[in-house]
Amino acid sequence: MRSIWLIAKSVLIEAVRRKEIYVIVLMAVGVILMTGTVKFFGYEGMNKFYRDVSLKIMNITAALTVVVLAARQLPREFEKRTIYPLLAKPVGRSTFLAGKFLGVVLAGAFCYGLFVILFLGGMKFLGATLNWGLFAQTVFLQMLALCVVAAMAFMLSLLFNVDAAITVTVLVFALGGALSAAIDYIYDSMRTVIPFTAPWIDGHWYATSLGDVFMRFLNLAVPQLTLFDLSGKLIHENVWGPVPTWVILQLTLYAGVYLLLFLGVSQILFSRRAL
Repeated sequence: MRSIWLIAKSVLIEAVRRKEIYVIVLMAVGVILMTGTVKFFGYEGMNKFYRDVSLKIMNITAALTVVVLAARQLPREFEKRTIYPLLAKPVGRSTFLAGKFLGVVLAGAFCYGLFVILFLGGMKFLGATLNWGLFAQTVFLQMLALCVVAAMAFMLSLLFNVDAAITVTVLVFALGGALSAAIDYIYDSMRTVIPFTAPWIDGHWYATSLGDVFMRFLNLAVPQLTLFDLSGKLIHENVWGPVPTWVILQLTLYAGVYLLLFLGVSQILFSRRAL
């Protein structure tokens, strides 16, 4: 555990020292502050507009930060050959990967924490109320989404080059909701493509099709990150209260499955990679 923490600490310190994270934060701060000035125009309900814009900026910029950090970690270590002295010590590859992942998540939490402080400051400036229970759930689920995004970026960085890994991960994060809607839309058309029968778990024959199997696989292969976004509920908190605990637990389990999958594949790819 000490080795994992030391590696994670070095990643966090390096991320905090890099200028890119502050450029992203400052750009987001500028947009959020501009949004907050709508109070001077006296429009009714502008606190909802502020929440909508601010929360979207928070989620997108924090995700971009995590994706870039995660996708660059291992390729940069190989490129600069700094991985060799680390693995020459009694540090296993799984420990090294776990430390890198933890460091990226901590850096993402640091970035997201800055946004949370800024968001709360804007809410106080606007004199708006906040459902703290729902807000805590929003932050928690967004951190789970960032963990899944980081794990995916690590896995893709071992399969493709850095640019491709960043692009694919960003597309999954940005277009996850659209992909889910597209799957629902074309499912009825695809479910009859190349029909066949297969035994089901109870021993009975179950009629299905290759199209049905493909669509189900696609739906499971791509994490539905929009499930972790409670921004809409927080914007209209006068209608929505906190999400039931069992839903939060199910989403936590859902994120845990993808974390184990992506990190497990990353470990397999990393362990097979020649040094």
